[in-house]
Amino acid sequence: MSGNLEQFLTDLSRGLDRTMVSVNKELTLRTRIQRKWSMRQCARFLNVGITYLNKFAKSTADFPQGEYVGRERVFTIEELMHMRALFAETAKRPYDYLAWRKPEDPLPVISFASQKGGTAKSLTAAHFAQYLSLNYGMRVGVMDADPQSTITLYFVGGEGLPAMPTEDTASMVDFAGLFPNGDKSYTDYDAEELDSFFLRTSWPGLRLVPAHGETSEGEIQIARLVSERPKGKNFYRFLRDSIERWRDGHVPQTEPNELASDGVLDREKFDAALNETLDCIVIDYQPALTLFQLNNVVASSSLVIPQTMKGFDIATLSTFVNGLLGMLQHILRNERIDIGSGANMLLPTIVQRTNNQDLDQISNLLEHCPAEILPVFYLRSDSISNASDVYQSVYEYQADTPGKRKGIERFITNADAVNDAIVSRLWPGRERGYADKWMDDFYQDDEEVGK
Repeated sequence: MSGNLEQFLTDLSRGLDRTMVSVNKELTLRTRIQRKWSMRQCARFLNVGITYLNKFAKSTADFPQGEYVGRERVFTIEELMHMRALFAETAKRPYDYLAWRKPEDPLPVISFASQKGGTAKSLTAAHFAQYLSLNYGMRVGVMDADPQSTITLYFVGGEGLPAMPTEDTASMVDFAGLFPNGDKSYTDYDAEELDSFFLRTSWPGLRLVPAHGETSEGEIQIARLVSERPKGKNFYRFLRDSIERWRDGHVPQTEPNELASDGVLDREKFDAALNETLDCIVIDYQPALTLFQLNNVVASSSLVIPQTMKGFDIATLSTFVNGLLGMLQHILRNERIDIGSGANMLLPTIVQRTNNQDLDQISNLLEHCPAEILPVFYLRSDSISNASDVYQSVYEYQADTPGKRKGIERFITNADAVNDAIVSRLWPGRERGYADKWMDDFYQDDEEVGK
Protein backbone atom coordinates (compact mmCIF):
# COMPACT_ATOMS: atom_id res chain seq x y z
CA MET A 1 0.00 0.00 0.00
CA SER A 2 1.29 3.49 0.77
CA GLY A 3 4.09 2.44 3.08
CA ASN A 4 6.87 3.96 0.98
CA LEU A 5 5.72 7.59 1.03
CA GLU A 6 4.38 7.41 4.57
CA GLN A 7 7.64 5.86 5.79
CA PHE A 8 9.67 8.36 3.76
CA LEU A 9 7.83 11.29 5.33
CA THR A 10 8.10 9.77 8.81
CA ASP A 11 11.85 9.12 8.52
CA LEU A 12 12.47 12.51 6.89
CA SER A 13 10.50 14.26 9.66
CA ARG A 14 12.63 12.54 12.30
CA GLY A 15 15.80 13.46 10.46
CA LEU A 16 14.70 17.09 10.19
CA ASP A 17 13.97 17.21 13.91
CA ARG A 18 17.51 16.08 14.62
CA THR A 19 18.99 18.45 12.05
CA MET A 20 16.96 21.52 13.03
CA VAL A 21 18.94 24.67 13.79
CA SER A 22 17.89 28.11 15.09
CA VAL A 23 16.60 29.66 13.04
CA ASN A 24 9.16 39.27 -16.12
CA LYS A 25 7.22 36.86 -18.37
CA GLU A 26 7.83 38.30 -21.82
CA LEU A 27 9.47 35.81 -24.19
CA THR A 28 11.84 37.34 -26.72
CA LEU A 29 12.88 34.10 -28.38
CA ARG A 30 11.78 33.41 -31.91
CA THR A 31 12.65 29.75 -31.54
CA ARG A 32 12.28 27.65 -28.42
CA ILE A 33 15.41 25.50 -28.56
CA GLN A 34 18.45 27.36 -29.84
CA ARG A 35 21.05 24.79 -28.89
CA LYS A 36 22.33 22.09 -31.23
CA TRP A 37 24.58 19.17 -30.36
CA SER A 38 27.79 17.86 -31.89
CA MET A 39 28.29 14.28 -33.05
CA ARG A 40 30.28 13.59 -29.88
CA GLN A 41 27.50 14.98 -27.68
CA CYS A 42 24.91 12.92 -29.56
CA ALA A 43 27.02 9.81 -28.96
CA ARG A 44 26.94 10.61 -25.25
CA PHE A 45 23.15 10.98 -25.28
CA LEU A 46 22.82 7.70 -27.17
CA ASN A 47 25.27 6.04 -24.77
CA VAL A 48 27.49 4.79 -27.62
CA GLY A 49 31.10 5.48 -28.60
CA ILE A 50 31.83 8.29 -31.05
CA THR A 51 33.64 5.89 -33.41
CA TYR A 52 30.61 3.61 -33.49
CA LEU A 53 28.27 6.55 -34.17
CA ASN A 54 30.47 7.82 -37.03
CA LYS A 55 30.48 4.37 -38.65
CA PHE A 56 26.73 4.07 -38.21
CA ALA A 57 26.23 7.49 -39.81
CA LYS A 58 28.29 6.55 -42.87
CA SER A 59 26.50 3.24 -43.37
CA THR A 60 22.93 4.52 -42.89
CA ALA A 61 21.45 6.44 -45.82
CA ASP A 62 18.69 8.06 -43.76
CA PHE A 63 21.05 9.32 -41.04
CA PRO A 64 20.24 13.00 -40.32
CA GLN A 65 22.32 15.50 -42.27
CA GLY A 66 22.69 18.04 -39.49
CA GLU A 67 24.57 21.18 -40.39
CA TYR A 68 28.15 22.34 -40.20
CA VAL A 69 29.21 25.12 -37.85
CA GLY A 70 32.78 25.65 -38.87
CA ARG A 71 34.23 22.16 -39.11
CA GLU A 72 31.81 20.68 -36.57
CA ARG A 73 28.63 18.86 -37.55
CA VAL A 74 25.73 19.64 -35.23
CA PHE A 75 22.20 18.28 -34.83
CA THR A 76 18.82 19.38 -33.50
CA ILE A 77 16.78 17.55 -30.87
CA GLU A 78 14.51 16.26 -33.66
CA GLU A 79 17.52 14.81 -35.47
CA LEU A 80 18.75 13.19 -32.26
CA MET A 81 15.37 11.48 -31.88
CA HIS A 82 15.63 10.41 -35.53
CA MET A 83 18.98 8.74 -34.72
CA ARG A 84 17.38 6.90 -31.80
CA ALA A 85 14.73 5.37 -34.03
CA LEU A 86 17.36 4.24 -36.57
CA PHE A 87 19.47 2.64 -33.85
CA ALA A 88 16.45 0.89 -32.34
CA GLU A 89 15.51 -0.80 -35.64
CA THR A 90 18.33 -3.34 -35.55
CA ALA A 91 19.41 -3.20 -31.89
CA LYS A 92 19.30 -6.33 -29.75
CA ARG A 93 17.90 -4.09 -26.98
CA PRO A 94 15.89 -1.40 -28.80
CA TYR A 95 14.58 0.04 -25.52
CA ASP A 96 18.14 1.17 -24.77
CA TYR A 97 17.67 3.83 -27.44
CA LEU A 98 14.03 4.69 -26.87
CA ALA A 99 13.26 3.94 -23.21
CA TRP A 100 9.55 3.69 -23.82
CA ARG A 101 7.01 2.21 -21.47
CA LYS A 102 5.79 -1.28 -22.32
CA PRO A 103 2.08 -2.20 -22.18
CA GLU A 104 2.51 -4.01 -18.87
CA ASP A 105 4.59 -1.23 -17.26
CA PRO A 106 3.12 1.19 -14.69
CA LEU A 107 2.96 4.91 -15.48
CA PRO A 108 5.37 6.77 -13.16
CA VAL A 109 3.97 10.09 -11.91
CA ILE A 110 6.72 12.20 -10.31
CA SER A 111 5.80 15.33 -8.34
CA PHE A 112 8.32 18.06 -7.63
CA ALA A 113 6.95 19.63 -4.46
CA SER A 114 7.94 22.26 -1.92
CA GLN A 115 6.06 24.58 0.40
CA LYS A 116 8.63 27.35 -0.02
CA GLY A 117 9.20 29.39 -3.16
CA GLY A 118 12.69 30.07 -4.45
CA THR A 119 13.97 26.51 -4.13
CA ALA A 120 14.51 26.05 -7.91
CA LYS A 121 11.60 23.60 -7.95
CA SER A 122 10.28 24.48 -11.41
CA LEU A 123 13.79 24.73 -12.85
CA THR A 124 14.59 21.30 -11.40
CA ALA A 125 11.41 19.75 -12.81
CA ALA A 126 11.99 21.29 -16.27
CA HIS A 127 15.58 20.06 -16.40
CA PHE A 128 14.52 16.58 -15.34
CA ALA A 129 11.83 16.33 -18.02
CA GLN A 130 14.23 17.53 -20.73
CA TYR A 131 17.00 15.25 -19.47
CA LEU A 132 14.72 12.22 -19.93
CA SER A 133 14.03 13.34 -23.50
CA LEU A 134 17.68 14.01 -24.38
CA ASN A 135 19.21 10.94 -22.77
CA TYR A 136 16.49 8.32 -23.11
CA GLY A 137 14.07 9.52 -25.78
CA MET A 138 11.24 9.24 -23.26
CA ARG A 139 7.79 10.65 -23.95
CA VAL A 140 7.18 12.91 -20.97
CA GLY A 141 4.01 14.66 -19.86
CA VAL A 142 4.60 17.83 -17.84
CA MET A 143 1.72 19.14 -15.73
CA ASP A 144 1.94 22.64 -14.26
CA ALA A 145 0.02 22.93 -10.98
CA ASP A 146 1.35 26.40 -10.12
CA PRO A 147 -0.73 29.47 -11.08
CA GLN A 148 2.57 31.35 -11.49
CA SER A 149 3.06 29.08 -14.54
CA THR A 150 6.85 29.03 -14.21
CA ILE A 151 7.43 25.62 -15.78
CA THR A 152 4.98 26.53 -18.54
CA LEU A 153 7.34 29.36 -19.48
CA TYR A 154 10.09 26.80 -20.05
CA PHE A 155 8.06 25.16 -22.81
CA VAL A 156 6.21 28.04 -24.51
CA GLY A 157 7.12 28.33 -28.16
CA GLY A 158 6.13 25.31 -30.20
CA GLU A 159 3.40 23.71 -32.27
CA GLY A 160 0.96 23.22 -29.41
CA LEU A 161 1.77 26.28 -27.35
CA PRO A 162 3.20 29.11 -29.49
CA ALA A 163 2.34 31.75 -26.88
CA MET A 164 1.48 31.99 -23.19
CA PRO A 165 -1.83 30.23 -22.41
CA THR A 166 -4.96 32.24 -21.89
CA GLU A 167 -7.83 31.57 -19.52
CA ASP A 168 -9.46 29.59 -22.34
CA THR A 169 -6.59 27.06 -22.34
CA ALA A 170 -7.32 23.86 -20.43
CA SER A 171 -5.25 23.56 -17.25
CA MET A 172 -4.83 20.92 -14.56
CA VAL A 173 -8.09 22.08 -12.99
CA ASP A 174 -9.85 21.01 -16.19
CA PHE A 175 -7.83 17.80 -16.45
CA ALA A 176 -8.86 16.85 -12.91
CA GLY A 177 -12.50 17.51 -13.87
CA LEU A 178 -13.06 19.95 -11.01
CA PHE A 179 -15.50 22.22 -12.85
CA PRO A 180 -19.24 21.41 -12.84
CA ASN A 181 -20.87 19.92 -15.90
CA GLY A 182 -24.60 20.60 -16.16
CA ASP A 183 -26.29 19.02 -13.18
CA LYS A 184 -23.09 17.19 -12.19
CA SER A 185 -20.76 18.80 -9.67
CA TYR A 186 -17.63 17.66 -11.53
CA THR A 187 -16.64 16.36 -14.97
CA ASP A 188 -15.13 12.96 -15.66
CA TYR A 189 -13.60 13.48 -19.11
CA ASP A 190 -12.93 10.42 -21.22
CA ALA A 191 -9.39 9.40 -22.18
CA GLU A 192 -9.40 11.15 -25.56
CA GLU A 193 -10.62 14.46 -24.16
CA LEU A 194 -8.00 14.26 -21.42
CA ASP A 195 -5.31 13.60 -24.04
CA SER A 196 -6.27 16.79 -25.86
CA PHE A 197 -5.30 18.80 -22.77
CA PHE A 198 -1.65 17.77 -23.29
CA LEU A 199 -0.18 20.31 -25.74
CA ARG A 200 2.83 19.60 -27.92
CA THR A 201 6.09 21.40 -27.21
CA SER A 202 9.29 21.89 -29.20
CA TRP A 203 10.70 18.78 -27.52
CA PRO A 204 9.66 15.69 -29.53
CA GLY A 205 7.33 13.55 -27.45
CA LEU A 206 7.27 16.02 -24.55
CA ARG A 207 3.79 17.45 -23.95
CA LEU A 208 2.48 19.97 -21.45
CA VAL A 209 -0.69 20.71 -19.51
CA PRO A 210 0.02 24.42 -18.91
CA ALA A 211 -0.95 26.72 -16.05
CA HIS A 212 -2.29 30.26 -15.92
CA GLY A 213 -4.09 32.48 -13.43
CA GLU A 214 -7.22 30.34 -13.39
CA THR A 215 -5.22 27.35 -12.11
CA SER A 216 -5.78 28.90 -8.68
CA GLU A 217 -9.44 27.94 -9.17
CA GLY A 218 -8.45 24.40 -8.26
CA GLU A 219 -8.51 25.18 -4.57
CA ILE A 220 -11.87 26.94 -4.79
CA GLN A 221 -13.44 24.04 -6.69
CA ILE A 222 -12.06 21.47 -4.25
CA ALA A 223 -13.50 23.47 -1.34
CA ARG A 224 -16.87 23.55 -3.12
CA LEU A 225 -16.80 19.81 -3.71
CA VAL A 226 -15.85 19.12 -0.09
CA SER A 227 -18.92 21.05 1.04
CA GLU A 228 -21.19 19.36 -1.54
CA ARG A 229 -19.77 15.87 -0.87
CA PRO A 230 -20.63 14.34 -4.25
CA LYS A 231 -21.27 10.61 -4.17
CA GLY A 232 -18.59 8.25 -5.35
CA LYS A 233 -15.64 10.63 -5.21
CA ASN A 234 -13.25 11.55 -2.43
CA PHE A 235 -11.90 15.12 -2.58
CA TYR A 236 -8.28 13.94 -2.90
CA ARG A 237 -8.82 11.59 -5.86
CA PHE A 238 -9.85 13.88 -8.71
CA LEU A 239 -6.46 14.12 -10.44
CA ARG A 240 -5.54 10.51 -9.68
CA ASP A 241 -8.76 9.20 -11.22
CA SER A 242 -8.30 11.38 -14.33
CA ILE A 243 -4.72 10.22 -14.86
CA GLU A 244 -5.80 6.60 -14.47
CA ARG A 245 -8.59 7.07 -17.06
CA TRP A 246 -6.09 8.66 -19.45
CA ARG A 247 -3.55 5.87 -18.79
CA ASP A 248 -6.04 3.07 -19.40
CA GLY A 249 -7.07 4.66 -22.70
CA HIS A 250 -3.48 5.19 -23.90
CA VAL A 251 -1.68 1.89 -23.49
CA PRO A 252 1.67 1.80 -25.39
CA GLN A 253 1.15 0.29 -28.83
CA THR A 254 4.37 0.82 -30.78
CA GLU A 255 7.74 -0.78 -30.05
CA PRO A 256 10.96 1.18 -30.70
CA ASN A 257 12.17 -1.25 -33.39
CA GLU A 258 9.02 -0.75 -35.51
CA LEU A 259 9.75 2.84 -36.55
CA ALA A 260 12.24 2.28 -39.36
CA SER A 261 12.71 -0.25 -42.14
CA ASP A 262 16.01 -0.95 -43.89
CA GLY A 263 17.55 2.09 -42.25
CA VAL A 264 14.80 4.51 -43.32
CA LEU A 265 12.59 6.18 -40.73
CA ASP A 266 8.82 6.09 -41.22
CA ARG A 267 8.28 9.69 -40.15
CA GLU A 268 4.50 9.51 -39.98
CA LYS A 269 4.60 6.41 -37.80
CA PHE A 270 7.31 7.92 -35.62
CA ASP A 271 5.34 11.10 -35.04
CA ALA A 272 2.25 9.08 -34.14
CA ALA A 273 4.26 6.90 -31.76
CA LEU A 274 5.77 9.95 -30.05
CA ASN A 275 2.29 11.12 -29.17
CA GLU A 276 0.36 7.88 -28.63
CA THR A 277 1.15 7.71 -24.91
CA LEU A 278 3.57 8.93 -22.22
CA ASP A 279 6.36 7.08 -20.45
CA CYS A 280 6.09 9.20 -17.31
CA ILE A 281 4.37 12.32 -16.00
CA VAL A 282 6.18 15.15 -14.18
CA ILE A 283 4.08 17.47 -12.00
CA ASP A 284 5.38 20.87 -10.92
CA TYR A 285 3.69 21.56 -7.59
CA GLN A 286 2.59 24.98 -6.35
CA PRO A 287 4.70 26.12 -3.33
CA ALA A 288 1.86 25.59 -0.87
CA LEU A 289 0.22 22.76 1.04
CA THR A 290 -3.40 22.87 -0.11
CA LEU A 291 -6.17 20.40 -0.92
CA PHE A 292 -5.61 20.88 -4.64
CA GLN A 293 -1.91 20.16 -4.21
CA LEU A 294 -2.82 17.14 -2.08
CA ASN A 295 -4.55 15.79 -5.19
CA ASN A 296 -1.15 15.95 -6.93
CA VAL A 297 0.53 13.99 -4.15
CA VAL A 298 -2.18 11.32 -4.09
CA ALA A 299 -1.80 10.94 -7.87
CA SER A 300 1.98 10.53 -7.62
CA SER A 301 4.09 7.41 -7.47
CA SER A 302 7.15 9.42 -6.41
CA LEU A 303 7.81 12.70 -4.60
CA VAL A 304 10.92 14.82 -5.12
CA ILE A 305 11.31 17.74 -2.68
CA PRO A 306 13.81 20.37 -3.92
CA GLN A 307 14.94 22.36 -0.89
CA THR A 308 17.51 25.01 -0.02
CA MET A 309 19.58 24.35 3.06
CA LYS A 310 19.41 27.51 5.21
CA GLY A 311 18.25 27.06 8.81
CA PHE A 312 14.94 28.86 8.27
CA ASP A 313 14.34 26.85 5.09
CA ILE A 314 14.83 23.60 7.01
CA ALA A 315 12.24 24.79 9.52
CA THR A 316 9.79 25.49 6.66
CA LEU A 317 10.54 22.08 5.18
CA SER A 318 9.81 20.43 8.53
CA THR A 319 6.41 22.15 8.63
CA PHE A 320 5.67 20.98 5.09
CA VAL A 321 6.73 17.38 5.74
CA ASN A 322 4.75 17.09 8.96
CA GLY A 323 1.68 18.74 7.43
CA LEU A 324 1.79 16.43 4.42
CA LEU A 325 2.34 13.41 6.67
CA GLY A 326 -0.71 14.33 8.74
CA MET A 327 -2.87 14.66 5.60
CA LEU A 328 -1.60 11.36 4.23
CA GLN A 329 -2.27 9.52 7.48
CA HIS A 330 -5.81 10.95 7.57
CA ILE A 331 -6.45 9.63 4.05
CA LEU A 332 -5.01 6.21 4.86
CA ARG A 333 -7.29 5.86 7.87
CA ASN A 334 -10.24 6.17 5.52
CA GLU A 335 -8.99 4.44 2.38
CA ARG A 336 -6.08 2.06 1.87
CA ILE A 337 -4.72 3.25 -1.44
CA ASP A 338 -1.27 3.08 -2.97
CA ILE A 339 0.32 6.55 -2.69
CA GLY A 340 3.96 7.29 -3.40
CA SER A 341 5.03 3.66 -3.53
CA GLY A 342 7.95 4.52 -5.81
CA ALA A 343 11.16 6.28 -4.83
CA ASN A 344 10.79 9.50 -2.79
CA MET A 345 13.66 11.87 -2.09
CA LEU A 346 14.81 15.25 -0.77
CA LEU A 347 17.01 17.13 -3.23
CA PRO A 348 19.21 19.92 -1.80
CA THR A 349 19.31 22.93 -4.13
CA ILE A 350 21.20 26.23 -4.57
CA VAL A 351 23.91 24.92 -2.24
CA GLN A 352 26.81 27.30 -1.72
CA ARG A 353 30.00 25.32 -1.79
CA THR A 354 31.81 27.89 0.36
CA ASN A 355 28.99 28.07 2.90
CA ASN A 356 29.75 25.70 5.76
CA GLN A 357 26.18 25.96 7.03
CA ASP A 358 24.76 24.58 3.77
CA LEU A 359 27.21 21.69 3.70
CA ASP A 360 26.75 21.00 7.42
CA GLN A 361 22.97 20.79 6.94
CA ILE A 362 23.42 18.26 4.13
CA SER A 363 25.91 16.29 6.21
CA ASN A 364 23.51 16.20 9.16
CA LEU A 365 20.61 15.09 6.99
CA LEU A 366 22.71 12.38 5.36
CA GLU A 367 23.63 11.18 8.84
CA HIS A 368 20.11 11.21 10.31
CA CYS A 369 18.02 10.10 7.30
CA PRO A 370 20.46 8.91 4.60
CA ALA A 371 17.94 6.96 2.53
CA GLU A 372 15.74 10.04 2.10
CA ILE A 373 18.40 12.52 0.92
CA LEU A 374 20.12 12.64 -2.48
CA PRO A 375 23.90 12.91 -1.96
CA VAL A 376 24.08 14.79 -5.29
CA PHE A 377 22.68 18.32 -5.26
CA TYR A 378 22.40 21.54 -7.24
CA LEU A 379 25.18 23.98 -6.49
CA ARG A 380 24.48 27.69 -6.59
CA SER A 381 25.40 29.05 -10.02
CA ASP A 382 25.30 32.53 -11.50
CA SER A 383 25.45 31.01 -14.99
CA ILE A 384 21.92 29.63 -14.87
CA SER A 385 20.54 33.16 -14.56
CA ASN A 386 21.51 33.87 -18.19
CA ALA A 387 19.30 31.03 -19.39
CA SER A 388 16.59 31.65 -16.80
CA ASP A 389 16.25 35.26 -17.90
CA VAL A 390 14.73 33.96 -21.14
CA TYR A 391 13.07 30.93 -19.51
CA GLN A 392 15.35 28.38 -21.08
CA SER A 393 17.02 25.44 -19.42
CA VAL A 394 20.76 24.93 -19.82
CA TYR A 395 19.95 22.03 -22.14
CA GLU A 396 18.46 24.38 -24.72
CA TYR A 397 20.25 27.68 -24.06
CA GLN A 398 22.98 28.73 -26.47
CA ALA A 399 25.49 30.99 -24.68
CA ASP A 400 27.01 33.75 -26.81
CA THR A 401 30.45 34.20 -25.19
CA PRO A 402 33.21 31.75 -24.17
CA GLY A 403 32.85 32.73 -20.52
CA LYS A 404 29.11 32.11 -20.49
CA ARG A 405 29.54 28.82 -22.36
CA LYS A 406 32.02 27.58 -19.77
CA GLY A 407 29.64 28.42 -16.93
CA ILE A 408 26.71 26.76 -18.69
CA GLU A 409 28.74 23.61 -19.31
CA ARG A 410 29.61 23.44 -15.60
CA PHE A 411 25.93 23.68 -14.73
CA ILE A 412 25.06 21.01 -17.31
CA THR A 413 27.55 18.67 -15.60
CA ASN A 414 25.82 19.40 -12.28
CA ALA A 415 22.32 18.96 -13.79
CA ASP A 416 23.30 15.68 -15.45
CA ALA A 417 24.59 14.37 -12.12
CA VAL A 418 21.42 15.37 -10.23
CA ASN A 419 19.14 13.90 -12.89
CA ASP A 420 21.23 10.73 -13.08
CA ALA A 421 20.87 10.36 -9.30
CA ILE A 422 17.08 10.74 -9.57
CA VAL A 423 16.96 8.22 -12.44
CA SER A 424 19.00 5.74 -10.38
CA ARG A 425 16.24 5.72 -7.77
CA LEU A 426 13.26 5.80 -10.10
CA TRP A 427 14.62 3.32 -12.67
CA PRO A 428 17.51 1.43 -11.05
CA GLY A 429 19.96 0.21 -13.68
CA ARG A 430 19.31 3.01 -16.17
CA GLU A 431 21.72 5.49 -14.59
CA ARG A 432 24.70 6.59 -16.69
CA GLY A 433 27.30 7.13 -13.97
CA TYR A 434 27.13 10.94 -14.03
CA ALA A 435 26.12 11.09 -10.36
CA ASP A 436 28.99 8.86 -9.21
CA LYS A 437 31.54 10.87 -11.19
CA TRP A 438 30.21 14.15 -9.81
CA MET A 439 30.40 12.86 -6.24
CA ASP A 440 33.95 11.61 -6.77
CA ASP A 441 35.02 15.00 -8.14
CA PHE A 442 33.08 17.07 -5.59
CA TYR A 443 34.17 15.26 -2.46
CA GLN A 444 37.74 14.87 -3.70
CA ASP A 445 37.93 18.63 -4.31
CA ASP A 446 36.53 19.27 -0.82
CA GLU A 447 39.17 17.01 0.73
CA GLU A 448 41.92 18.86 -1.12
CA VAL A 449 40.54 22.23 -0.01
CA GLY A 450 40.51 21.00 3.60
CA LYS A 451 44.17 19.98 3.55
